[in-house]
Amino acid sequence: MGKTDLRVLGQTPLNAEPPCLVELTKHTITPLRLAYARNHSVIKDLASEFDSYTVKIDGEMEGMEEKVLNVKDMIASFPRKVVVAALICAGNRRAKMQENTGKEVRGIKWSEGTIANARWGGVLLRDILISAGIPEQGDAQKGFHVCFASNVAPCEDDSCYGGSIPLEEVMSKDGATMLAYEMNDEPLTPDHGFPLRVVAPGYFGMRWVKWVDRITISKNESPNFYQQRDYKMLPECVSSPEKAIKEDWWGRTPAMQRLNCNSVVAHVQCLTPACPDQKTLKVTGYAYSHSPISGVEISADSGETWHEVRITYQEGSWSWSLWEGELVVDIDVDALEWASHGQRNGRSKTKVTVISRAFDQSGSAQDTDCRWNLRGVGFCGVGVGSVEV
Repeated sequence: MGKTDLRVLGQTPLNAEPPCLVELTKHTITPLRLAYARNHSVIKDLASEFDSYTVKIDGEMEGMEEKVLNVKDMIASFPRKVVVAALICAGNRRAKMQENTGKEVRGIKWSEGTIANARWGGVLLRDILISAGIPEQGDAQKGFHVCFASNVAPCEDDSCYGGSIPLEEVMSKDGATMLAYEMNDEPLTPDHGFPLRVVAPGYFGMRWVKWVDRITISKNESPNFYQQRDYKMLPECVSSPEKAIKEDWWGRTPAMQRLNCNSVVAHVQCLTPACPDQKTLKVTGYAYSHSPISGVEISADSGETWHEVRITYQEGSWSWSLWEGELVVDIDVDALEWASHGQRNGRSKTKVTVISRAFDQSGSAQDTDCRWNLRGVGFCGVGVGSVEV
């Protein structure tokens, strides 16, 4: 792994995130050094195997042809596609869920930095599947799943890593699911899946399988542990892993797939420190969803009033959105002086908290009442930031 500026939460396997949201959100395209690391296995350096690396395409759909594609031949044979898309861990904001609910969650206590907006280069999976005989008509695709697998290294909970998404999503002419071999105009690094990884824009990162070496068309979702027994928003009543298994909640709960609508406050800055009873705050942050963000609002009075902010960056259909806005807040100087025993010149500071919520073009809104779940995944409560004034 190259030079990074990440906070390491686990060494083996490596799991790390950027510690500073201010630095992360300075960049529209996330530099490699700030791209979070999420792994369920050791990182394999496959540079010596590039020339012989293959991906097997198979499945149970009538009329399809089983194929074994050499990566070098694939790159030479299919047109290169570039898409800007945000890679987001399903456990992003897990620590915030635990903090807000006061209930323990199972998993790495990620903060709010497990997001990387990158420029991905590769081959559209749709093109590859059409070449293997998958029909382009939507009716024929319904009910099938595209199952991805990486047999490169054994994982913590299964012999390999796998996941799946619906075939009709992959085959959509508006979709951009690809087998990527580039990240930010450079070859993938080992920790980001060299020589080949799935990029599934609009889906959570656990479906973006790294080191992918098999793609199977199936009438069933992937049987892999990480599709069936993890990455599910279990109901609040499921308070332990034992209960989840005993009452078959893993089987009864759908797998997480598409991104939910979410926003995070990265920084709150006071622009008018000299004014005693009124402060202007500058607030910045990011937002994302499975559909382009249509708006973000912020509030400094616990949601009594909301103010729309300006989206400063959004690229195409699948990137994150960066935003900024200003709020004017009134400060009760008399109350602060009373709390400071009437000492006007030495009055206490007060903390102002700003919250955010997002909306997307599909009509979805951030579920600001997002509830606790055992694995702490999919948290989308209001974004929260504060400053002392």
